[in-house]
Amino acid sequence: MGLAQPTFSGLRDFGPGRLACTLRPQFVLPLTLTLGLLVGGCNAPADNETSVEDRTVTLEPPAWGYQIATEPVVIAPWSEEFICSVVRIDPTEDELLVWVNELEVLSSTSSHHMNVFLGDFSFLDAFLGEGAFESQLGVGLGTHSCDDLGNMMELMFPVFPSQRSHQRITMPDGVGIPLIAPLVLVMQHHFLNLTDRPIEINAALNIKRVAPSSVDQVASLIFDDIKDLDVPANGQKVETRTCVLDRDVEFALVSTHTHERGDCATLNRYSSALGEVDPEPFFVNKSWETPPILHFDRDQFVLPAGDGVHWACHFRDRSGDGAVNDGSAAGEMCVFAAVAYPAAPSKEEITQTLQSGDLLAIYALVDELMTDCDQHPEVETPWPMSLEPNLGQPVDSCADWEETESNVLN
Repeated sequence: MGLAQPTFSGLRDFGPGRLACTLRPQFVLPLTLTLGLLVGGCNAPADNETSVEDRTVTLEPPAWGYQIATEPVVIAPWSEEFICSVVRIDPTEDELLVWVNELEVLSSTSSHHMNVFLGDFSFLDAFLGEGAFESQLGVGLGTHSCDDLGNMMELMFPVFPSQRSHQRITMPDGVGIPLIAPLVLVMQHHFLNLTDRPIEINAALNIKRVAPSSVDQVASLIFDDIKDLDVPANGQKVETRTCVLDRDVEFALVSTHTHERGDCATLNRYSSALGEVDPEPFFVNKSWETPPILHFDRDQFVLPAGDGVHWACHFRDRSGDGAVNDGSAAGEMCVFAAVAYPAAPSKEEITQTLQSGDLLAIYALVDELMTDCDQHPEVETPWPMSLEPNLGQPVDSCADWEETESNVLN
């Protein structure tokens, strides 16, 4: 997912003639980029500093829906860039409310992440006229440095975080995601160019529509983070929390998100009747930089009211600095993300609220559709190192479990 802007010391100072090998030790590179350094060599000069490597992508548009493709941007050698593309989904006819059951993103290879953000500004054009969003966002449509958008995590919400070059999420049959058109979104592209050539990059997002008559369940997004986590310096700590909802739901998909200190992340079911957490996880993520997404079909993951999911992030600090959740990528996060249905508001309530044009009511509706857990009960966790961190020899607390593989519903 990659949800916060890193503060990697010194990386922006590297021009074509500087060496990325002298980065501070706490800057741990994703494996694919590290291999690029090994192949190129720390002292390899640029053969042609003006030659641009084309890594732009194209994606076949959906038969019925929308496609957004960002403008290509050139990333300089030995540099890190946060590029924010402000885009608008324009209605193809006179639609205001449409229903979506599939999202697909394709971004240039070796991207760290490409996240799609939504905020209060997203809906203004639909109800106040074209360009109304600019006064709130501060910039217009087009490509910008993300610094120009201020504190993105305060202004907007990640609705489609992607740390894979090619990622697709689908809803079960009959489950729909409500979408307003026109809609303004921010596509945040984080790219690390650890080569001696400039690279041209972009991304494309497909949004597949379905007929309103085919939707009998409304999807909602659950996104919950452990704000008070504390990873000790040169130690291990498992941060846990339990997510409980006050209504009966089914899950369409689940995933997790941590930063580089996350050795693994796990999800276990919690039974309120037994007051226990299942000792065996149903989801294991051992790849913090490319977390899997586990999809479920109808009737496959039913969660009665009061039951929940116990999520845990298994951290190990190798930097000697430790980490807290300070909103940066140098810090840490421990996120449980899921799409659940039915949403609290019904299909009919959503339709009536949008047709009313009442922005305050619409914002309240969005809050209901994108929320965190209703309760966080105190439970006994099956994971060691949750109460007392391990400051001795490292242990692999997820060694007994295989990593979950991403799946997409057909």
